[in-house]
Amino acid sequence: MKLFFYIMYPLFFFAMGCGIYVAFRDAEGLVDNNYYENSTRYFQAKANEEKLGIGISKPDSLKRGHNVIRIKATTHGKPLENATLSLFTGNLSTTGYDSTITMRELSPGIYQATAIIPFKGVWLARVDLQQQQQLITTKKWFFNVQ
Repeated sequence: MKLFFYIMYPLFFFAMGCGIYVAFRDAEGLVDNNYYENSTRYFQAKANEEKLGIGISKPDSLKRGHNVIRIKATTHGKPLENATLSLFTGNLSTTGYDSTITMRELSPGIYQATAIIPFKGVWLARVDLQQQQQLITTKKWFFNVQ
């Protein structure tokens, strides 16, 4: 029985060491270093958004090629006019195709931009609302483009 443990202990520690090495080498960076500060800013932005009664509708969908993206922006249920909205689109696997486009107002509260999605995959669409060069709110959605 002692022989069994003499063989198992080194194997256990070797496997443990290999696991730690692989985990360290292949770390994906999913943990945010400044999570407390970032979460504080997030909750402050959400409280500000609630106070202003801002609502931004989700784009219908994304597909490969040219996408005309329309969203509706409201404040306290009324159309949000003369706002500065920007649309960011980016693929999760690469940053080479990230783009930010300023949306133009078609009618009161209706904003539009054209985004190009060159290939399939998981894409992020984010709309940022700014007022006087200050970010008021941001909304983001993920789309699985086929």
